[in-house]
Amino acid sequence: MLFSLPVLMYHSVSRHPHRLCVAPEVFEEHCRVPAEAGWRGISLEEAEAYFLRRRRLPRKVCLFTFDDGYLDNYVYAEPLLRRYGHCGVLFPVLGLLDDGDVLRPTAEASAADGATPARLPNLDARAPVRNRQGLLVSPIIFCSWKEIGVVRQKGAVDIAPHSMTHGRVVTDLRFDRLYRPNDRYSFFDVPPYVVPWGFPHFPLDHGLTHRGFTPVPELFDLIRNLVPQQAKEAQSFLSQEKNRRLVVETVNSLPCIGVRESREEYRARLAAEFTACREQCLARLGYAPVSFCWPWGDYNAVAREEGRRAGFRVFFTTYRGANLPGGAGAVCRIAVRGHSGDDVLNLLRSASSVLREIPYDIGRFCHRLVD
Repeated sequence: MLFSLPVLMYHSVSRHPHRLCVAPEVFEEHCRVPAEAGWRGISLEEAEAYFLRRRRLPRKVCLFTFDDGYLDNYVYAEPLLRRYGHCGVLFPVLGLLDDGDVLRPTAEASAADGATPARLPNLDARAPVRNRQGLLVSPIIFCSWKEIGVVRQKGAVDIAPHSMTHGRVVTDLRFDRLYRPNDRYSFFDVPPYVVPWGFPHFPLDHGLTHRGFTPVPELFDLIRNLVPQQAKEAQSFLSQEKNRRLVVETVNSLPCIGVRESREEYRARLAAEFTACREQCLARLGYAPVSFCWPWGDYNAVAREEGRRAGFRVFFTTYRGANLPGGAGAVCRIAVRGHSGDDVLNLLRSASSVLREIPYDIGRFCHRLVD
């Protein structure tokens, strides 16, 4: 029986009603129940030694990971990990971290100084807001660089990048709808430009895994001249089918509405993204990371090649599967959401043992296929 390192994947630790959120009291159960059964969340350094140098690990260990850089990871998750003797890693989107200089209180600090719960940031109620693209999105409250630095100094949780922007790109210039003021979007499901009302809703996909199209400036000018840009007037205009049809027909009459990124430009964009991640960590935190967590958990051969060229060696995905020693190329993770503490313990037990009664050499061969 071969050992596989179970890697648990979280996002937000809050009571916000969303599929990516785990309430603090539930997360505490996820920490407590495995700890009482003898399990320990290891550090990123231990995990990297396992993946890069095949260093042996004890049987009852796992890795806690948290994507995006939610403030609640600092307020709730990190103190709970330390309380139960676990370590873990935060994967923040570096370009979205706050530059604030004031540390916000954690649940641990509030309990220690007798403060009331009202002193904690309100992380559960997230009314939609207009983002920098002008679209209505469910907001994310991110950690600050200062808070990220404090978390790392406490020693239980390390930091590695989840890209600079977690951005999307336009992957096709065909479209079947237009942007309207009252439509709502998830935080990361937005295009990489300011959106005029009535602009074509082009298909989007992961920025690190796709070459993108850039709409031409003439298209933006056309839409702004054709569609009223005050929210109320735009909503009224776009609610009429004849007006929407006019916009679509006018757009389709243009000889060119967008230009695709060349392969060289795509590689250059990837190289700049990976280099910026390492440089930001070096400048802000004092070290250059070797681990990288893919946005949306996916990658392609070009992206991984550019990541390695920039200095990254361990790549975390959202794939399901075994994590054998030496498997730095595609670390698999288990999404933890509506689970009880016992559920998590059972997941750890089942995920830690693979390839029963198969010779070790075959296991290594199978792992090379995965990597």
